Amino acid sequence: MDLSELLFLIIAGITVGAAISVLVTKEIIRAVFYLTFCFIGVGITFIFLNAEFLGLIQVLVYVGAINVLILFGVMLTKRRLTGGGACE
Repeated sequence: MDLSELLFLIIAGITVGAAISVLVTKEIIRAVFYLTFCFIGVGITFIFLNAEFLGLIQVLVYVGAINVLILFGVMLTKRRLTGGGACE
């Protein structure tokens, strides 16, 4: 087993662990961060498969846009869920 195979297995393990953590965790902010690690792991996996463009787009779109959108959505609706004042 050479270094690239070992690195691939480590990245795959982190990705699967992050995906399981997304399903198990109770707090949505932590779930979003675990989802970020999962998306980054998938992007690195694409790079290992010699699909560099797809890996880069995976990281840019899903980590850069989707996760930020989810975080803003959670931050803007958090007050209403916890019984705080209205966001007006």
